[in-house]
Amino acid sequence: MVSHFTQRYRKSSVGITLVYALCGFLLSYRNIFPAAKKETFTIDLPLNLNSESLLKYWELNLPLKLNNHKESENTIQLFLERGKGYYNKSNGETSYEIITRRPVISFLNQLHRNRKKGWPYIADAYAFLLGFLAISGLFITNGKNGFLQRGIWLVSLGIILVLVFIFIP
Repeated sequence: MVSHFTQRYRKSSVGITLVYALCGFLLSYRNIFPAAKKETFTIDLPLNLNSESLLKYWELNLPLKLNNHKESENTIQLFLERGKGYYNKSNGETSYEIITRRPVISFLNQLHRNRKKGWPYIADAYAFLLGFLAISGLFITNGKNGFLQRGIWLVSLGIILVLVFIFIP
């Protein structure tokens, strides 16, 4: 008879294992599934605007919030609410990029990297339980499929696989 604790542990471990698997997959392929989306835009503004004129024009005609700017001889660097850009005074060309966070992917990345408060305790407990599960699983099966027959080779293969990847440059 399986205890209620064991049944609950199995179900919760499946859930947390799926979350960790998804987090790890998203981190491994972050170039395909980035936590933030970057969009680049180019618009034409009037020529030869100084800082004050640009600020007024921007406020009246563009929906993006301009937080700050830095003027140089030929350009004005723009610091937007969710991005940055440049205004070229000589030709009026303005290019800027807007960064939009993807909340679910960003949250999962933070979990996997232990950046959420309190999560490292859950991750440590989960790592301990996975270790216990792995070690106890070695001794559950007896006979020709037991640890001393087949299990030792499978454990050795797993350790060798990790060692190979440690020493590959």
